[in-house]
Amino acid sequence: MIVRHHIFRSATLLLAGLALSCPSLLAQTSSFAPLVKQQRDKVVHISIKAKARPRGRGGPLPPFRFPEPRQGMGSGFIVGAKGLIVTNHHVVAGSGEIVVVLSSGRRYEAQVVGVDSQTDLALLKIDGTQLPVIEFGDSSILEVGDWVLAIGNPLGLDYSVTAGIVSAKGRNIFDLDNLAYGEFIQTDAAINPGNSGGPLFNLKGQVIGVNTAISSRGQGIGFALPSNLVAEVVRQLREHGRVMRGWMGVVIQELNGELALMLGLPERQRGVLVEEIVATGPAAAAGIEEGDVLTRFGGTRLERVPQLQKLVAFSKFGSAVRMTGLRRAMEDSPWEKLRFTVRIGEPPSTAATPDAPLLRRFGLAVREPSQALRQGMGLQPGVGVLVEKVAPRGPAAGTGLREGDVILEANRRQVGSRAEFHKILREARNDRVPLLVKRDRQVLYLVLPNRKP
Repeated sequence: MIVRHHIFRSATLLLAGLALSCPSLLAQTSSFAPLVKQQRDKVVHISIKAKARPRGRGGPLPPFRFPEPRQGMGSGFIVGAKGLIVTNHHVVAGSGEIVVVLSSGRRYEAQVVGVDSQTDLALLKIDGTQLPVIEFGDSSILEVGDWVLAIGNPLGLDYSVTAGIVSAKGRNIFDLDNLAYGEFIQTDAAINPGNSGGPLFNLKGQVIGVNTAISSRGQGIGFALPSNLVAEVVRQLREHGRVMRGWMGVVIQELNGELALMLGLPERQRGVLVEEIVATGPAAAAGIEEGDVLTRFGGTRLERVPQLQKLVAFSKFGSAVRMTGLRRAMEDSPWEKLRFTVRIGEPPSTAATPDAPLLRRFGLAVREPSQALRQGMGLQPGVGVLVEKVAPRGPAAGTGLREGDVILEANRRQVGSRAEFHKILREARNDRVPLLVKRDRQVLYLVLPNRKP
């Protein structure tokens, strides 16, 4: 009894101490009920009558995946009083009929206003009027440790509420088409199949994220698209039916401390290294060259590849942007500061790119490594192609290929160029194509399924 008394007394003193030192924390977490009552009617249930799809061969789950249930359900939220609704693109992709169910139980057939696969967002329209509309919050001021609340329809359990905190920011969990530009919010608020497309609220009742992905290998690890990115994509889908991304015409690599020292720069120097440049692109017209290190875009200091990708993507076509960079004429020459004015262009059609058929069939896109990358990886000239994109659920991803791998051989033939790699895959008659791959300092043997179209 004495021991129990001391334990109880210690716990009481601890709670009392918390109440004195953190009164606002205890007040904030006493109940989420007022927030739920205020925001619940702005969340919708999305039911999908999906088209029949052939069954796959199965295989191991990828580390991160879209939580899409087989029964075809998802979540969304109202952004326009006349029936505009935001959800994830993967919720409605390939669907037949889309049905939106409001909290009142009213059902509407929805039409797709526009989709953006690169951020996994879709904008829908129903014939509702005077609907309650959510307010977007500012995800840039979100901090790790902030409370968040998710409302959605996990596993068909309508309007379930889960709470947690922001576990991390700026997560880059997919390597396909710059999905979300490496800006996912990680949260431990429970997210399950059916939560996709639903809102992630802050304690002010503002949407600061769209619940999009979950971890296949753990619990309490969910990911949401940040609200500032979502708001811009929604604006463009609303106005144009698509996202009109800007283009510079460069292939870039992050400049970390190790690479900076290798190039003769201070270890703390940050920026993005231009690995390759499109001869007819805006960057080339501005005088940017392969091997330059870009340090500023407008008034923003460049530190990460996704940062520059996002800045360029959401710049208006034809707008002139001032940039700064570093260049050296020869390997032993000092680096010089340069200024450029880049006029943002419109990207060429993806359908016209050489890798489009390969990407559709194998979930894979490649290019020739730049000279700087060859030197850094110890590759001989004319040997290997760099894996540039890997679709998360494609055959290449199932094989274990990653963005940044270098394919040295395919089907037991040396690969020297992108065109040669394409030819080897086109001519392959076996069901599986063996690959010899270099990853950092390792050499791996992988097998690519060769499913005929």
